[in-house]
Amino acid sequence: MRGKVHFLLAGLSFFLAAALLAAIPVLAQEKGGPNEKIVKELNLTPEKAKEFQAVDARYAQSREELINRIKKDESALEQALAAPKPDEPKIKDLAASISSDHAKLFETFKAQRQEELQLLTPIQQGKFILALKRWHEEMCKKEAHPEKK
Repeated sequence: MRGKVHFLLAGLSFFLAAALLAAIPVLAQEKGGPNEKIVKELNLTPEKAKEFQAVDARYAQSREELINRIKKDESALEQALAAPKPDEPKIKDLAASISSDHAKLFETFKAQRQEELQLLTPIQQGKFILALKRWHEEMCKKEAHPEKK
């Protein structure tokens, strides 16, 4: 039973990370991502807006590094699996590395959100959460219907 749970969690993590990696090009096309719009919606002071954008920039940099490493490892994994006699220890190491980096990638979003919320008043926090919800819905629609961009 425990093995099934671990397997399901690993599969879910992989699926979510793959979906996130697929969305990165769309996120990059959005000038400033959601934060540029959100800063305007929350009517942040110039000082708070600068702090808010600094948090976003710091996490964007760490995510870019993680995504590049994941892509490199995924490419190596594809090559290892395509070999006539796949090297199981190498595949195991690559799978572990990719899974670890997926977890780190998710943690950057969680940590960023916590830092952003700490900068806001309770009213702004509520508006922020709802603004992010709307932005996520827009991104999902764009991904589902790319021709309607």
